Amino acid sequence: MRRAGTSVWLAGALVLLLGGCDVLSTDKTPDRIKDGTAELELTVTGRPTPGTLTTTEHVLARLKARDADGLAELAAEGGEREKHAKRWVARWSDAAQRPATADFRLGEKEASADVRFTGGRSTLSLLLTPKDESKPYDDRFVVVLREDQ
Repeated sequence: MRRAGTSVWLAGALVLLLGGCDVLSTDKTPDRIKDGTAELELTVTGRPTPGTLTTTEHVLARLKARDADGLAELAAEGGEREKHAKRWVARWSDAAQRPATADFRLGEKEASADVRFTGGRSTLSLLLTPKDESKPYDDRFVVVLREDQ
């Protein structure tokens, strides 16, 4: 009887351990499908880093989805990012439904991307800054939501 109790306890511990490691997860949907970036028709020029490209894709996916809250989450801390995100969505969401070209330029710490949407005359200029400036080799970025865009 003691051996049966030990087996049940070990089986329960194993399930908890494997469950915590996400081994039992059956959702194999790629992240690009989940976050909407797979739907983008984006051409890239210049030399983006993986981090600047990812942030730009996420900004464009949030604009395309008309998701101001999601866009605000991608923004640099401070300011009125929720207000600016709503204004950006109102201004750029229709254009974001069309194919786009992003031209990247890298600075010493920050980067920029000028996005042109097919059939549009205006350019969306993104200023991308490091998410954590205390980590000089970290390739994660946030977008600066400015009043003039």
